[in-house]
Amino acid sequence: MTKYYLFLASNPLDRDLWEESLSSLIKEPLSFTYESDRKGYILASEKLGIRLQDCLYNIHEDLGITVTVVIAHRDGALEEKLLREALSYFPNQCLYLTDMLMKELSFGDYSSFPLLSNEFRNVPHDLLLTAGTYLRCGMDASETAQSLFIHRNTFNYRLAAFIAQTQLDIRDYHNALLLELYFQLGSGK
Repeated sequence: MTKYYLFLASNPLDRDLWEESLSSLIKEPLSFTYESDRKGYILASEKLGIRLQDCLYNIHEDLGITVTVVIAHRDGALEEKLLREALSYFPNQCLYLTDMLMKELSFGDYSSFPLLSNEFRNVPHDLLLTAGTYLRCGMDASETAQSLFIHRNTFNYRLAAFIAQTQLDIRDYHNALLLELYFQLGSGK
């Protein structure tokens, strides 16, 4: 599964050194996109996240640059806000979007939840109901279909439609947690 590795540095990055350091971590191609001399994202598999943490400390030690990486399912307004905050909360660390949301919650800060709500505002009710039931059934597709009184193929269709519309594959733990946070705190219900 491809993930977005959003990165933000305290100072301009040496792109060649940055790309060389990260490319040496895993034996698969990495796609780098730069939005500025300090910020951008990498498209890569989950393997990169597992190995990235040590690399960030080495880059900090070698170059004296603080870099933070947030792993997300896309690059949007919520992700950008949390990336900016992550640089001060978690310097030289690689973390998930949900880690940042939980950090905000620990401070009683709910400022990201309107952005989280916006991510699901245009999702049809039947797709949100299907996704929520899937989470509550322990991500068991057969149990979800039975609970919703729908055919298993109908469940598969709805889950695929939810994933296509939101770009959030809730079969992944961190993505499922993001949706659960939305249901618990961001949906306004």
